[in-house]
Amino acid sequence: MTDRERLDTVKASELAGTPGATSAAPPSPSAYGEHDEAWGRRLASSVAIVCALVGGEGIFLWRYHPPGRQPLTTIGVLFGSAVLALLVGTWALMAGPRVGLDTIRRKMVFSASVGGLCAFGDAVVSAHLMFVSPEDVPLLIVLLLFALLLSLTLALSLAGMIQRAMAILTRATRRMAAGHFDTVVPVESGDEMAVLAGDLERMAANLAEAQQTQRALEDARRDLVSGISHDLRTPLNALQTVASALADGVAAEEPATVAHYLRALDVQVDRLAALVDDLFTLARLQGPAPRLTLAPYPTADLLSDLLERAAPVAAEAGVRLEVTVASPTPAVLVDVRQIDRVLDNLVRNALQHTPPDGEITIQAAPRGERGAEVSITVIDTGEGIASADLPLLFEMYYRGSGRPQVSGGAGLGLAIVKAVVQAHSGRVWAESPPSGKERGTRIGVVLPAATTAR
Repeated sequence: MTDRERLDTVKASELAGTPGATSAAPPSPSAYGEHDEAWGRRLASSVAIVCALVGGEGIFLWRYHPPGRQPLTTIGVLFGSAVLALLVGTWALMAGPRVGLDTIRRKMVFSASVGGLCAFGDAVVSAHLMFVSPEDVPLLIVLLLFALLLSLTLALSLAGMIQRAMAILTRATRRMAAGHFDTVVPVESGDEMAVLAGDLERMAANLAEAQQTQRALEDARRDLVSGISHDLRTPLNALQTVASALADGVAAEEPATVAHYLRALDVQVDRLAALVDDLFTLARLQGPAPRLTLAPYPTADLLSDLLERAAPVAAEAGVRLEVTVASPTPAVLVDVRQIDRVLDNLVRNALQHTPPDGEITIQAAPRGERGAEVSITVIDTGEGIASADLPLLFEMYYRGSGRPQVSGGAGLGLAIVKAVVQAHSGRVWAESPPSGKERGTRIGVVLPAATTAR
């Protein structure tokens, strides 16, 4: 079996074992035009090189030819044979498979053969026309044949090396096309083939990373749809029940019952409105350029307003609420409306997980070099969070093992906290002591400070 047949067998077996393998689309007419144009430029440059070489050799023969010999015939033979070999070789290489030159090995052997035969013919003709005696011609022919065979051997060796590297690259690219992005391309020749192999491995690594990102996005999309469906189901079921009761006239004669149902409707509508508002806020803040109205705002006033809003809810839940602001703490450069929402979400989250008679502490202090940032931390005395759940605490609809999702929440509060803070070029963090130690959770945000201190 020839090398070409073995290569065709390998290609056929790989294509048969590759799921979804399809034949390549034929090149477009523009591709053929670009190919011919490239060959034309290559042929023109080759003709220019041949003319320069023949001209140099002609000058040498003209100056140093033996007495009584005319070098013009030799120069003409050299130039004619070079142009003929160049035209024939270029045509054959362009024809490629149509004339049997369908592998790198055959093309290199053909090129070496054409060049060697031209050199052989030129040497014999020049020897006859110029200065070599008839007795030396057989020896010259033997030497030329030896040089021709040597060049063919080297061409075959080089072609084999290139063909083996191409076979490795072909198998690797087909495995990558089948989704095996961990494929290793073992080409260690140290030349352009090795560079291409390294580029293929890097491309495969990038494709694997992109595939993982795509899968993560798909998982996030499914979680988002599942979470929204879950949170919509409860208020919609309640609305349907109340609407059915009112439509059936169950409570038509009892004003107190009607008022109760109407209040229930109002509560469920508020829940739906809050969910839609949360989703809209996330979509807007996670966009390429969220709009924020930034202005300096005193940190103490920010927490004082928070305490005023949260104190009644904390008192109703039986939870003590305390605010401490280190002195001096600079003002923050924020969109007050959005940061109020962040702090409300943090306190609401802490209240959901703090038992009665528990305590929630809100601390503010300068952070970083020269107070360039302000850290606001919400500390509760709840059940704590498992360490494995902490990195995912700010993901949408994430339900960890250590802190179950509380009914009634949309599951977007901490995701909104992260989106708002990152839109302010800030950071969020969370920590919880290991089990057996002090219980509770600390969730903090770091915001940029304004120029003035307070």
